Amino acid sequence: MPNRNDLLDMDDDALLCHCRQETYRASGPGGQHRNKTDSAVRLSILGGLVVAQCADHRSQHRNRKDALARLRSSLAIDLRMPIDAQSETQHWHGSWALGKKDRRYAAFLGHVLDVLSYHDWAVGLAAEALGLSTGKLIRTLARDPHAWAAVNQERAKLDLINLRRP
Repeated sequence: MPNRNDLLDMDDDALLCHCRQETYRASGPGGQHRNKTDSAVRLSILGGLVVAQCADHRSQHRNRKDALARLRSSLAIDLRMPIDAQSETQHWHGSWALGKKDRRYAAFLGHVLDVLSYHDWAVGLAAEALGLSTGKLIRTLARDPHAWAAVNQERAKLDLINLRRP
């Protein structure tokens, strides 16, 4: 089975080949069409370790696309990859101006969280290792509510105070 970074580098079709895909009827608003078709999509990977689902749209195709984006985000947030002690391996060799819709965003976010994890969620040390200011790292994390919550959850496990939004 490929590792997290390999999965994040795959295009959507290749990633879907590694997923278990289920369709089901979602409850809630959406009218008669939603109640008559299996348009909701649930994707699981790595033996069910990471699961993402979407039932926001009436179209199964759109739900699958959004579930894939959520799966990529969950892979980046939930799974850590080891970081070498050498500072050069901790630098991100790409743009810091990636939006959530950019396919490279999940790999970027995973790398940032890996460096934070390596430095025991100390933002100052991680920012230094990444070659940027603490404020820029905090602003980068604050743009993604799921990543922000995950960082604060990990910091709480170590009895560190929660990060405050900029």
